[in-house]
Amino acid sequence: MYRRNILVRFVANLAKKFRAWQEVWILPWWGSGGLASAPLWALDTLVLLVKLFSSCTVAAFRVLVPPALSNLHGETVLITGAGHGIGRELAIQLAELGATVICWDKDQRRNNAVVNEIRKKDGECYGFTIDVTAQDQVASLASRMRRQLSDVTMVISNAGLLTCAPITHLRPEGVMKIIEVNLLAHFWVIQAFLPSMVDRRYGHIVAINSSAGLMPCADMIPYCAAKFGLRGLMDSITEELRLDTWTKNIKTTSVYLATVSTGLYPPPSHRFVSWYSEITAKEAASVIIEGIRKNQKCISVPPLMKTMIDIHNLMPYRLRIVFADFFNFGHRGWFCFC
Repeated sequence: MYRRNILVRFVANLAKKFRAWQEVWILPWWGSGGLASAPLWALDTLVLLVKLFSSCTVAAFRVLVPPALSNLHGETVLITGAGHGIGRELAIQLAELGATVICWDKDQRRNNAVVNEIRKKDGECYGFTIDVTAQDQVASLASRMRRQLSDVTMVISNAGLLTCAPITHLRPEGVMKIIEVNLLAHFWVIQAFLPSMVDRRYGHIVAINSSAGLMPCADMIPYCAAKFGLRGLMDSITEELRLDTWTKNIKTTSVYLATVSTGLYPPPSHRFVSWYSEITAKEAASVIIEGIRKNQKCISVPPLMKTMIDIHNLMPYRLRIVFADFFNFGHRGWFCFC
């Protein structure tokens, strides 16, 4: 880690010196605009080609030689919504890997049950009852944890809420609650722990998203809006951390889930249920942890779901709805063309 930090600082200083040299010597000499900027275009194009070649080489190498799984022993992992479902399974499996787990949940009884189960297996676990939609509670508890426990090295923002109903049947307070749990709570948790990660130049932020954050779903409008917002939040944080040399060691991971048998989602009704219906929370947690240990930026469950949806979203609108109606066999859109 120390040698890597030295290399990062060396490259950053080299880039700064080149930029200063470029501003002092190249720009005044060649000017700007038209043919005068041809040398800069040539240099930038060369850098582009080198980056493309190196990226393709690294990608090919990783296909042939998969990355080794990182060791989570000694990591301090915070999990929101840890009282049930995927959050519960993540807490149990991470504790088995030697991580210190901190469970946050609004349901005290379920949260304590998870903590006790982990401690019975000689795992180190702490539980706190909290409403993650309350920014003041999140900030206060985060500050208290830093004083009494230790700095959190990984945040898994998992809390979620879903209500299936047409938008005309939803009350304003219900819509607000869905937005708060599925979007704003992620803001408050990340804002509470990211500064300490930046100070230590080490950390990992994981957000549990949904296929509803990749494509529209009828009767789930507030949920889709919040999940699309969460996708934008994580993509923007990833870009912000990437552009700052000081924070490049802080990792981010977005997890996109299809139907998981946690009781949160309605049962699947698409045409290919015999091929893929839903998986258990334990299976989903295992896939997520493996992706985290491989430092994947994006984890999709099932693996090809995000790729297929991205291809689907590239199509013109009329083609998208034709394929969507074919896939969702029982959907009312089957009788509509546009």
